[in-house]
Amino acid sequence: MRTLPVIGGQAGWASQTGWYDYGSFDENTQNREECRVYEFPSRIASKAQGDGSGPHRGRGEFFRNLSTEAISEFESISEPHCYPGMAVLISEEEEPSKVLFLLEGRVKLSMNSIDGKRLILAIAWPGEILGLTSAISGFPHVITAEIQFPCMITSLQRQAFLGFLMRYPMASQNVMRELSLDYDRTAQQLRTLGLASTAPAKFARLLLEWCKDGEETKRGVRIQCPLTHGEIGEHIGASRETISRVMKDFKSQGLVEQCGSILIVPNLEALEACDYAI
Repeated sequence: MRTLPVIGGQAGWASQTGWYDYGSFDENTQNREECRVYEFPSRIASKAQGDGSGPHRGRGEFFRNLSTEAISEFESISEPHCYPGMAVLISEEEEPSKVLFLLEGRVKLSMNSIDGKRLILAIAWPGEILGLTSAISGFPHVITAEIQFPCMITSLQRQAFLGFLMRYPMASQNVMRELSLDYDRTAQQLRTLGLASTAPAKFARLLLEWCKDGEETKRGVRIQCPLTHGEIGEHIGASRETISRVMKDFKSQGLVEQCGSILIVPNLEALEACDYAI
């Protein structure tokens, strides 16, 4: 893994704010929004999803119900940094040395083949833990974690993290919950890839899965999707051209609406019917 330039270090990192380019679903459109840096990762648990039922379910679960003592110790043994976009945090086959907690920004998780093909497994959001599976097992990483937008991350040495879990059983329980959620998300993706026979069916299943993390509005379920057509294709094993064609068809059928990097699914039942009928 190449060395990453650090924008912010231990001193003064919590006060940084800035304009992050969140990209766009459409290659010809750009969408920007102002992002604030969280002072400490435990805040994500209360802001993003304290009860496990809101948008981005399960993210930030590690800090749920931790004691003040545990959170204070975590802060003392962790080291926050700010990294630019398009940098690699974790490489496949790399030995696990650290555990990374994503505080701000987004990270693309993928697997790569020797012939250059890539399968995007997920987009990590604030509150998620990167490298958790390998940190627990001790086996080399099987994924690549690449920063999609400038990120704020706090890291712990692997042995320090394992010692923390030994001292605080609640943290260990929360880690088990995180691993279970990761397994569930992976199983859902395998269902999309393996059980849907056509690109439209796979895309419909992908949208339905994203809707679980979407925001309910009067117009339908709102999804923030700052991915290009090519990156969406890497989620389901399809080409950029195929995704562009399927998206056009879905728009014409009223199954999805698009405004920059925002997707609206007006009718989940109609999308589900499309999924099963294709």
